[in-house]
Amino acid sequence: MTTTVCRQCNADTELKHLGRLEGEDSGIHIVIEGLPALDCVNGHTRFPTPEFPLQFIETMMNADGLITAEPAVEKGLFRKRAHCPGCGKELPAETGDTSSHHVQVNLPDNDPVAVELAVPVYRCTGCNQEITLPKTGVERGVMQAVANAFRSANIPPG
Repeated sequence: MTTTVCRQCNADTELKHLGRLEGEDSGIHIVIEGLPALDCVNGHTRFPTPEFPLQFIETMMNADGLITAEPAVEKGLFRKRAHCPGCGKELPAETGDTSSHHVQVNLPDNDPVAVELAVPVYRCTGCNQEITLPKTGVERGVMQAVANAFRSANIPPG
């Protein structure tokens, strides 16, 4: 890897792998271990590239086995309600449990990053299927949970 300099103090940086990062939003909890970052001798940390956060999230969301529950379908014009995508039955107002899965996210030119994601789930009373939040809610919650995990490591944006 080419040596780069710290944007804050111009010291040389080294690639390191961060320990456990955690973030949460809307009942979605994420744990990320082994995230690559550039670090300088003065303790400044940043992402390997400005595009890295978005690339990481996209790669992570496309990883097989991260989210296994089907997303709920929202119905209603003014008051949206979650419905089972299988049988169409309205789901309870509150989720009752969480579904947690662990995957290795393979990033180009880096070691795999371990990700554990827990998302709230409903249990459909009509067909007993495990259903998660609507797709837009899951995507928004995951992105914010990842951003909160990044923030916990004091990595500035860009």
